[in-house]
Amino acid sequence: MIYWLESVDSTNRCLFARRLPRWDALVAREQTEGRGRRGRSWESPVGGLYMSVVVENDSLLPLRAGLAARDALQPHCSERIGLKWPNDLLCVSGKLGGILCEIDGELAVAGIGLNLAGEPPIEGATTLEAAGGSLPPAADWQVRLEPLATAIIARLRELVRLPAPEFLAHYRVHEQLLGQPVAWEGGCGTALAVGIDGALEVRTADGTEWLHAGEVSLA
Repeated sequence: MIYWLESVDSTNRCLFARRLPRWDALVAREQTEGRGRRGRSWESPVGGLYMSVVVENDSLLPLRAGLAARDALQPHCSERIGLKWPNDLLCVSGKLGGILCEIDGELAVAGIGLNLAGEPPIEGATTLEAAGGSLPPAADWQVRLEPLATAIIARLRELVRLPAPEFLAHYRVHEQLLGQPVAWEGGCGTALAVGIDGALEVRTADGTEWLHAGEVSLA
């Protein structure tokens, strides 16, 4: 079941508070205290899709959620949508969306934020509209977003059932860091692969390093 709210502080926070069963989801028209990774704020004005889904947790969940959002959104965009480890969706060199997965006891929540229409919320971001894409028009925001939200959940349900090697074969096709020079706090190198635990394998001047978290950018 999908619950729809006009405004909420954070869809992840609200979903945790409700303790809903697996595969229930919450979609808000706007978030007033949207959050990204590492406690950063996530600008969530009217015009985007802000949703959280109760899921079964595993180490690949952020990547599975990112690919599910990419696959559901791609038919609505003429430009190629790519992924950037560990949690970004990219399009025409701008950030189109992001993933925030959180765990509370046995409950795991995948939060998905997508910039769909209007001005990009921050520098370096883009929107589906700015990339030449759009969703079918509708007078009501819920009617307009429901097919996309439903498609994301359906695709995520498919992806979580895939064993790690099979899933990663799908994911790597869209990962834009692989084969590229990258930099992160404390190092630089060339991104080689994503491991079955979700870590990014990087070749450095001193050998191979596995990154399990953190901000990585093209060098």
